[in-house]
Amino acid sequence: MTTAGAAPSGGTRPGSRTERFVICGENLLTLRIVEALRRQRGDGTEIVVVVADRTGRYVDRIEAAPGVRVVEGGPSDDDRTLLAAGVRGATAVALVDREDVTNIHRALRVQEIDPSVRLVLRLFDTGLAARIESILPTATVLSVSETAAPAFVAQAIGRYTRQHVRVGGRAFVVAGRHEVREAAVVCGLAANSQTGAAGGPRLLPDDTDDRADYVLALAESRAQRRDQLRRRRWRQALADVVGRAMTRVRGTLTRRLARATLGLVVLFLLGTAAFATVGGYSLGDAIYLAVLDSAGAAQPDTQASLPVRVIQACVTVVGIAIIPLVTAVVVESAVSSRAVERGGRLPRRDHVVVVGLGDVGQRIVTALRDRGVPVVAVDRDADSPGAAAAGRSRVPVVHGDASSEQVLRAAGVEQARALVAVTTDDATNLQAALVARSVQRTVRVVLRLRDDDLAARVERSMDAISRSVSYVAAPVFAAALRDGQVLATIPVGRRILLMAEVTVERASLVTGLPVGVLTDVGQVRVVGVFRGAGPDAVLEMPPRPQRGLKVGDRLLVVATRAGLGAVLERCASRSAVAG
Repeated sequence: MTTAGAAPSGGTRPGSRTERFVICGENLLTLRIVEALRRQRGDGTEIVVVVADRTGRYVDRIEAAPGVRVVEGGPSDDDRTLLAAGVRGATAVALVDREDVTNIHRALRVQEIDPSVRLVLRLFDTGLAARIESILPTATVLSVSETAAPAFVAQAIGRYTRQHVRVGGRAFVVAGRHEVREAAVVCGLAANSQTGAAGGPRLLPDDTDDRADYVLALAESRAQRRDQLRRRRWRQALADVVGRAMTRVRGTLTRRLARATLGLVVLFLLGTAAFATVGGYSLGDAIYLAVLDSAGAAQPDTQASLPVRVIQACVTVVGIAIIPLVTAVVVESAVSSRAVERGGRLPRRDHVVVVGLGDVGQRIVTALRDRGVPVVAVDRDADSPGAAAAGRSRVPVVHGDASSEQVLRAAGVEQARALVAVTTDDATNLQAALVARSVQRTVRVVLRLRDDDLAARVERSMDAISRSVSYVAAPVFAAALRDGQVLATIPVGRRILLMAEVTVERASLVTGLPVGVLTDVGQVRVVGVFRGAGPDAVLEMPPRPQRGLKVGDRLLVVATRAGLGAVLERCASRSAVAG
């Protein structure tokens, strides 16, 4: 353990033998970033973690990692603490506290100490990114919840999310192969992505012998989109009208109300048929009598035949019994809806129930709504910012304890396609999953679990899907700390692909070699090469496999976490990796 005022090790600018990464903040994300950096870089990397005090929950595990030095700075870091951690001359500094203001404050302090050091900030409000980067030109702003949400959404709806990425003036889309034109496909991302084949999806397959069904493609131009919309506008308009009408009907009719209405209609038809056949009335007279009798407006007729009087009495009694039944169902629906925020009508089937409206839950709800997937949120606190945001977005919110069967039934879990439990408490998420499965055995369950061992056992025993927010986000932060700039994360099953920009440094191992030497089936695919610098740089795509790499070339790559680490090492200066 190092305290403020201890001497840091030497600087680590390019050309030095050891890279040094400083991470400010003590939480599970910090631990995952440390593990990711160790995995990507191995020996020769110094990692310094600044913590408030050594009693933190993850301090012992962080300090136990090889090559990690912990600096204790107290509840409020000062310049002495940051200097002791070695931010001056560091390769990069990550600010990953849970509070946005704390991270911004620390970033400003680090910039004053060393204006050229690369910064990686954890912020929830990514709307601040442009403003922050204007005052911190070396900063990269990342959101843990925004990074992790696509992985949860993909598992909840059983297919991968459509993502848009803009790089160097070119717009890309990540989607299923059937969703894009074949001519627009840039490279395959995964094969067998939806078949559940043994071993899971195969990442970055060789297109010459395996046809990927999940791809990176060029996004369509505005003119192409206008042409497609023009061709489909009448069909789409009709589908929208029908869809809105069906949604409104499903939102109005509860299951009990629908059954009561159906019973009333069936009895009315039986009464009409009985009047027409047994009573000998015409069809018009039979309908007239059935309507009056079922409404309780029947007049006794002692001169009618016995069968007619029996039918009339039965229809009248049934009509009187149906009215209070319908009234009771309507009142029950009104009372149960009081638990629902007035944001929108509850969908009745094929929707996703999201438990927890924290940072991650809000992102998941927004992503599902943007994709047109019906969603119902559940949150314990009716006054939480997440509940208020969902209400403004017309997303229905059920307030209550998600471990209560009554609350989950109010959210319609018995007819839902999936339940996504993403509160910050593993026990609450697990309880919600167990209750949901007791209500509907086939509901798809996606859990946020921090404990790796618990997650593995839950997946085996419950046939559920577990994800750790920090585990998904950490490789992105680690890669941003490294020389590569992560542009997008692409969840594929339980794994993550990273789209990043990697610079060929002076005296790197790949200088002068053809681009093709970096391609590694299953690990790395070089999508393009930026030729030139600054705004005049041109993205050559696809790159010619035999064209030699030059110092300063920026590579656009899609890779696994391990693959990106290998590319970064090969493209780094030889002097930086010699140690």
